[in-house]
Amino acid sequence: MDVFRVGTRTGMKPLSEKSFFNYATVAPMSRTAYEAARTFMDDFYQYGPPEVLHRYDLLADNMATEAARLINCSSDEITYLKNTTEGIIIASEALPLRCGDEVLVLGNEYPANLLPWLRKRQEGVKVKVITGSDSEGAFRRLIETIGPRTKAISMSSAQRYDGFMPNLALLSGKCRDLGIFLVVDAVQHIGARTVDVSKTPVDILVCGGQKYLRAGLGIGFMYVSRSVMPALRDSRVGIRSVEHFDEDSYILKGTAARFQDGTQNMPGLAALHSALREINNIGMDAIEQKNLAILEGLKAILRENKIDFIDFGVLQSNIVAIRTPDPSALVNFLMERGVYTKAIQDVTRVSFIHESKLEDIEVMACYMREFLNGGRIAVRGAVRRKAAPAESPTGPNSLRISAPLPSI
Repeated sequence: MDVFRVGTRTGMKPLSEKSFFNYATVAPMSRTAYEAARTFMDDFYQYGPPEVLHRYDLLADNMATEAARLINCSSDEITYLKNTTEGIIIASEALPLRCGDEVLVLGNEYPANLLPWLRKRQEGVKVKVITGSDSEGAFRRLIETIGPRTKAISMSSAQRYDGFMPNLALLSGKCRDLGIFLVVDAVQHIGARTVDVSKTPVDILVCGGQKYLRAGLGIGFMYVSRSVMPALRDSRVGIRSVEHFDEDSYILKGTAARFQDGTQNMPGLAALHSALREINNIGMDAIEQKNLAILEGLKAILRENKIDFIDFGVLQSNIVAIRTPDPSALVNFLMERGVYTKAIQDVTRVSFIHESKLEDIEVMACYMREFLNGGRIAVRGAVRRKAAPAESPTGPNSLRISAPLPSI
């Protein structure tokens, strides 16, 4: 039997039956993004080229306009990507690094922000991986490690392991003062917290669309500062990256579009454009305030249930890492009860969006407490499907929510 045949859903639990807290891995696609991608696919299937391609010809430009609006830059500083990894690879190849130059990266990063830089060692570039007692300590050591040979720093603006958000303004200022290139992986940041590259300058910023943007798989965007553009190498050249070419030479575009190549992922661009536009229409400030309120509520619920977690106060994204002796076992225990989290090394990672409900977090926390107590606590009123407010557990291990969350 063809398991990919349309209509075959064996072993798949519908989203309506999931209490989902794993947005930091891959988020469910938003309805807005899904409808936009489906509309393009319907048009392409029913009408085909060339009319449909002409109709959607400006989609990449429209996406760039929305991304620029979100992070406060010019649209000609934005281009599309397949994923965050592609953006880091482009940065590592395009920056004018030479033998003997030094690149600093944080330890405990996702491999996408490490492997492309490690390859630069083959060219004589010195790559230092900075670690510390925790993410905050590693960031302090990175600042202290900056030296005269440091030419580039690449790091996540929100750490995937524990949600720590380094002082990007401090790092940006040091890089500007010392002439160091700053590359930022913002995939755990954008859509959860405000990013403003006009206030906190960076040289290159990359973001996949599969997490807090909820735009689906295989699409994202990259910001390339206009000021750094002239210094960058020709890391890739394709039909979409040039203003002109002939048999002897080519002229690259003077915008971030110089990093485009060939055939575009049109369904992905349609989804990303709509996802970005939806966030912009709601307002990132309102989304951030809602996320901060949920973060505060989540931490209060965990404390009430005596569940240990890593706390960075306000320097924390939509990620909370739960300390537990066996993260994988806890994740499996929760999944059997319709709650989806993620085991990362020695922690169970919980991640949420502005639409997440504190009532569902209460249910999750009670299940965690049950697991940590060896199954001795029964969760009264908990259900196998996504919890509704009326089904929230009561009792000594639950926290009653008194303050309403901000509405958006």
